[in-house]
Amino acid sequence: MSSTVCLADLRFRRRGWSNHELAQFHRMIAIVCDLGFAFETDSGMTDEGEPWLVFCEADTGEMFAHFARIGGEYVVCAPCLSQLLTGVTLRQLVDQFIDLCPRRRAAPVRSRSAPAAQ
Repeated sequence: MSSTVCLADLRFRRRGWSNHELAQFHRMIAIVCDLGFAFETDSGMTDEGEPWLVFCEADTGEMFAHFARIGGEYVVCAPCLSQLLTGVTLRQLVDQFIDLCPRRRAAPVRSRSAPAAQ
């Protein structure tokens, strides 16, 4: 028994991050870098043709967050999270990640800043 593969489906599965998805990652980087973090990134494709992107802290090389698109759903895992997060849209997932992780870790960075003049 032979299997038929639609080339359009194969091309869709083999593509990396779209410009819209990359814009969401750039938005996240801008927000988190404003909190005092610096990152290096690496990205690639799984054997199944699905994209992944990892953010590592520039000064330590430790993983900060790992995003992937798996089966049309977005996932992120990170040491600062208690569980894997999933979402149907990348924007919602990025927003949820920002709310749960970087602000909590960035609290000491903010406390070192000079108080505002009154």
